[in-house]
Amino acid sequence: MKKILLLMALVLPFVLTSCGDDKDEPKSLEDQLIGRWESSWEIDGDEYHNIAIFDSDEHQFYHSGYKNDAQIIRVSYTWELNGNTLKLIRNSDSAEFTHEITIKDNVLTISGYKETYHKVYS
Repeated sequence: MKKILLLMALVLPFVLTSCGDDKDEPKSLEDQLIGRWESSWEIDGDEYHNIAIFDSDEHQFYHSGYKNDAQIIRVSYTWELNGNTLKLIRNSDSAEFTHEITIKDNVLTISGYKETYHKVYS
C-alpha cells in the first residue's frame, strides 16, 4: 500500500503540470489577415457586397465588388504588411495604396473605408 501511495505522490505532480492552460499563442496580424473577408451594405435601395481575399501565396490580394448581385469590379494586388500598415500594389498598373488596418473579433477595419469586413474563412 505504501508503494502505491509513494508512486502516486511521485506521478501526480507530473500529471497536474501537464494539464496546464493550453491556450494557443495569439496569431500575428498577418496570420489573422490571411483568408476571405466580406462586407455588405445598402445605399438608396441598392445592395452592395465586397469580397476581399488575402492569399499567403506570393502575398496576393483579390477584391471583387458587387451591386445587386452584378459584379462591378474585380482587381488583384500584391500586399505587404508592416505593423498595422497595409500596402496594396495593383497588379495591372503598379499603383500603390496604403491603409491602416485593425482586426478584432474577426472584424477587419481599413482606414478610408466606411464598411467593415467580416472573416468568412481562413
